[in-house]
Amino acid sequence: MKYVTRLERFESGDFPMVCVKSGRPATNLVPVEALKTSSRPWFLLPISLVAFLVSRVFKDRNRPWGLLPFADGEETDIVATYDPTVGVVVRDVHQGFIDAVKESQRRQHV
Repeated sequence: MKYVTRLERFESGDFPMVCVKSGRPATNLVPVEALKTSSRPWFLLPISLVAFLVSRVFKDRNRPWGLLPFADGEETDIVATYDPTVGVVVRDVHQGFIDAVKESQRRQHV
């Protein structure tokens, strides 16, 4: 499954301590880099290869880091991407983590 969150929440690690990968109780927050997936300025390619490459380097430079909860031994194979129009998308997330986040948000709004 995939989970979408705001950049601010991803950066601060404001999640319940439930492992993103297994749904078990998490033991630590692990730094994760979110790859930026913003659209490339493809329209520049026919005009100037140099302008295209320069714009691509500047767009790809800012890759946000965040904190996600993991259980011991589960800190691998999580892919996070960042799109300014959507937020941070974390793939291969356990349903138990998503349920815990929803419950946490529900309690905050009551």
